[in-house]
Amino acid sequence: MQRSSSRLRRLINTNAWKWLKPDNEPYIPVFATFTFKEEIRNIKQANSIFSHFIKRLNYELGHTKKSFLKYVTIIEFQDFSRDGVVHYHSVFFNLPFIKKDLLAEIWGQGFVHIRTIDHITNAGAYVSKYMVKHFEDDRLDGLKRYFSSRGLLKPIEILDQWKADTITSLIPAPYLAKQKEFISRHQGKVEYKHYLLDKTQSVGDVVPNFEQLR
Repeated sequence: MQRSSSRLRRLINTNAWKWLKPDNEPYIPVFATFTFKEEIRNIKQANSIFSHFIKRLNYELGHTKKSFLKYVTIIEFQDFSRDGVVHYHSVFFNLPFIKKDLLAEIWGQGFVHIRTIDHITNAGAYVSKYMVKHFEDDRLDGLKRYFSSRGLLKPIEILDQWKADTITSLIPAPYLAKQKEFISRHQGKVEYKHYLLDKTQSVGDVVPNFEQLR
């Protein structure tokens, strides 16, 4: 569950602000919640309904390719009781402006809530704290706790210590937001550094020759 939460956070941060409109301006990430007015509790049934919704939404936006929209979605239950109704939280990375009423009509299942998260610098941390509350629910055992569209940008992991040290040494000091050391039961001593870049930046924008170094 911790690994899933960490992967989700990195995936969101990797894709937020990285998808561009035709005028080369970045799309603002959008956080949306989709609920069912009918008490649907079967996850496979709910997932099928959501998949068809994405196809209809793509079509409404003028794209017949189902892979146009880039998003991650997590399954959640209305409450922690055993009979909780399924609902979804999604982050869209390239959703053009769409009126809430039209989005709700395309969803056609119940309540829709949508808001931009342009005021958030660490979108992954902000969103995942709302999205992982039910990761431990055993109703999800054997199923994906979250799913994503095809073609998302993948987080870069650098496992070579020398390369990691070289790259972090080249990141300008003002970007270092947090630093600490702790002991992990599985990994021993861990030195943790968190760098906070501008929303639209990647490491390659602040580290010279990043592609060659990694």
